[in-house]
Amino acid sequence: MNKNKIIFFCMTIMTFISGQVISIDAKQFLSFDSPPYLTPTITPTNSIVINYTTEDPMPSAIAFGRDSSLKDTIRKDEKINFHHIIINNLLPGTEYYYQILYDEKIYKFRTFPIYPDSFNFIVIGDTRTDSASHQSVIDRIFHYDFEFILHTGDLVTYGYSTNNWKTFFNIERKIISSKLFIPVIGNHEKPFWQYDSLFLLPGLENFYSIRFGNVYIICLNTEMDLNGHQRKWLINELSYIKTDTSLHWVFVNCHRPPYSSGSHGSDMKVRKTWSPIFEKFGVDVVFCGHDHSYERTKKINGVIYIVCAGGGAPLYNVGRSEWTAYSERTHHFCLVKVKKKELFLQAIKPDGTIFDTLRLFK
Repeated sequence: MNKNKIIFFCMTIMTFISGQVISIDAKQFLSFDSPPYLTPTITPTNSIVINYTTEDPMPSAIAFGRDSSLKDTIRKDEKINFHHIIINNLLPGTEYYYQILYDEKIYKFRTFPIYPDSFNFIVIGDTRTDSASHQSVIDRIFHYDFEFILHTGDLVTYGYSTNNWKTFFNIERKIISSKLFIPVIGNHEKPFWQYDSLFLLPGLENFYSIRFGNVYIICLNTEMDLNGHQRKWLINELSYIKTDTSLHWVFVNCHRPPYSSGSHGSDMKVRKTWSPIFEKFGVDVVFCGHDHSYERTKKINGVIYIVCAGGGAPLYNVGRSEWTAYSERTHHFCLVKVKKKELFLQAIKPDGTIFDTLRLFK
């Protein structure tokens, strides 16, 4: 997919959503003016991607620096709609200011430190459909200090909808303009090229990995072939990680849950294909979405699965299974605190109520 062109989507698509087949006739996705949003490179200690979109094709241009004087600039002459500017050679653990040159507002971000004593991150999922609930979750997240945000998929209701994406970025802007946004594809991102055009992500993009200090995060794509190249890549990644004694925690981020007591239930293809690999190589926690509720499992052959899918989508009922440690039907997000070989997770409602916790030691 060429990220630098608007592609007009004018065809009939039959999309399976929420158990119904919906006919989409002559839909057209158009680029729009978005706020900037940050995605990671494979080296978040010294580089970053600044993304933004423009309704009209124009050159890419940003100014940045370690203070608000913004002494450095990056310009690209090609006129495009989907802008992805990589800034390299940054200092680790350092605050930077930046500005999109057609915009008056100055934003800030911080590179990840090389050897952090501790750090926090957020997990959120299924932010589609209910904008008021999505906004309430983001407003609560804004109160916390963290380095990056994982999204478990289904960012929007319809991947082809310009208005859906506008709404998403308008709600998330005060966070993802200053914190790294690390998403995976959900089924509602179909037909997917819009997602691919909007986000520049590390490596192969559809599935990728990033290291943050002693934490390794693997982002997988449940909307494509689970076997083949993706499975081989996953095994290679985990084989490499197992040899690195400085890595203490391995997390997976994906959309469809291998274990769920919610309305969709467990995705048996994901469980059969990937769970044995997670178990073999010692993955600690798998974060998932899709079932619009919260569920944390007990350790299943050493792996904990957490459905974190209450970011704004209409809530689903959730029951309990033999593997369930806690489940609840509620909008929420997770705050994960990592301090060397200790992990502390809190599941938090939009009003600030902490309704589940998990503490792990390595």
